[in-house]
Amino acid sequence: MRRCRSSKPNILFLVMVCTLCVILAHAGVVGDNELYGELPRVAAPAVDRSATGAWDVLSEMRALGRLEVEGPVLQIVRECVELSVCGRPLPGVTRLLGDADAKPEVEQALVRRSAGVFVTVVRNNSVRACVGSVWPQCANLVDEIVYLATQVAARDFRRAPIEPWELPTCEYAVSIVGRLERVSPHEEWSPKTYGVFVRAGQKSGVILPGEALTHAKQVSWARDEAGISPAERCEVYRFQTVKFGCSLDLRRGQ
Repeated sequence: MRRCRSSKPNILFLVMVCTLCVILAHAGVVGDNELYGELPRVAAPAVDRSATGAWDVLSEMRALGRLEVEGPVLQIVRECVELSVCGRPLPGVTRLLGDADAKPEVEQALVRRSAGVFVTVVRNNSVRACVGSVWPQCANLVDEIVYLATQVAARDFRRAPIEPWELPTCEYAVSIVGRLERVSPHEEWSPKTYGVFVRAGQKSGVILPGEALTHAKQVSWARDEAGISPAERCEVYRFQTVKFGCSLDLRRGQ
């Protein structure tokens, strides 16, 4: 782990990255809570058009092999989080990929493909911070991952910012999001395989695969996340992800 010199975030760098990502974001329809952690809202494609190629992204990530992709992706996230928490400047994407020792085919996929991504920080079998979106906010996967990793420590406003002393016990997970499929809230599915996205008007919420024991609990938590009352009608979508990194042990009280 890199030694911290300051706990203040590099505000100028974060503003520059955020501005760049907003410029590059895809145009379309945006909901109220489609980006975890209350990060700045940017336009996203409508659900029905969201990801014709999303299955291709997941298929390519799976074809590359978990171990081939997981190591470089988690190394990039860890470096970005630790540098951001310590208030130190980040190197460029090329340097980050080089530090992560990504194979050429992995690097090409991360640079060529785009998809929604969630970056999660876990401590003591609990979600310490999580930011992301079901739709891409940046031009490609590596930019998406770097952007979210620089934001997750301080911009999940549901939780206190991560402090430098916490870093040695932090674990990380990156979830790449596939196509959204509209479903009935009464339909059953595996909560380990599918995440859920709900929305009613401008209110929306997301629960990732593996964060709940039942699909009913997923929907209930997503509605709570969005501020959608039990009596209020909402649209429900499920989605698959390719996940790299740690998972919660739901048997330990989650």
